[in-house]
Amino acid sequence: MPVPSVTFISSLHNCLPHTRAMLSSLAATVDLANHQLVLVDDASSDGTPDFLQTLAQRPEITVIENAENRGFAASNNIAVAAARHPILLFINNDLEFSGSWLPPMLDALKNAPKAGAVGNVQRNFATGLVDHAGIFFDLDGLPTHAHKNRRNPPSGTLIQRNAVTAACMAIEKEIFLGVGGFDETYRNGCEDVDLCMKLKGEGYHLYVALESIVRHHISVSPGRNKYNDYNTQIFRKKWAKQSSKYGQQEWPKEYYRRYARYWWRMNPRLAAKALVLLATGRS
Repeated sequence: MPVPSVTFISSLHNCLPHTRAMLSSLAATVDLANHQLVLVDDASSDGTPDFLQTLAQRPEITVIENAENRGFAASNNIAVAAARHPILLFINNDLEFSGSWLPPMLDALKNAPKAGAVGNVQRNFATGLVDHAGIFFDLDGLPTHAHKNRRNPPSGTLIQRNAVTAACMAIEKEIFLGVGGFDETYRNGCEDVDLCMKLKGEGYHLYVALESIVRHHISVSPGRNKYNDYNTQIFRKKWAKQSSKYGQQEWPKEYYRRYARYWWRMNPRLAAKALVLLATGRS
């Protein structure tokens, strides 16, 4: 089956060696001549702007340069405005691609019931362990990566979660714009989970394509965690009422799944709480 045309979007801030490696692996796994690649330089100071100018003449590549650091949400929203194709695929510049990672994501986006966005399995580049196979919520309604630090992702081809990370996320442009895109109130964190909450509010589902596997260097961008507390406060204010309900349903099973092989590491209080929620059918 022909692969539909996609606009790949990557927001860049420094980390030029990672950007080069990501683009090399992307070109090795995807025929970019059939797609569009939008690269947004978010006021880098390490030679990234000069490197991007060497790519700017290629017809499949669109280069955008921010005069000041705008952050993840704003930079990606700017890129979407320049997207020529109906499918968007957000990719971090600290990913590395291999194999047939793209078709499973596009197949899920097209065929899974009421698909709003599709993520994939991301393995920690340093350890090889799973870093992301979707996102669940804890009892406070805060997001946590599912299956983190497990050797293997869930079995099967597709699972539904309440959120996925935009480190590698496919979504239709029309749907993305229909829910208002990324909320620029956030600063390099929670924008993707916020987007997923908006999608769920409109009746869409979030999926993880389990046969799509990429490697992720994880949070290498300078200042990636600088605004964590700020972003958490915004997310709580907007979504805690709903996300904590998800947490009541998801967290108990995820807690026992995480510590199944290391039961002696369980916190007795949390283990008891999870057991009560499971026993009372509130998860």
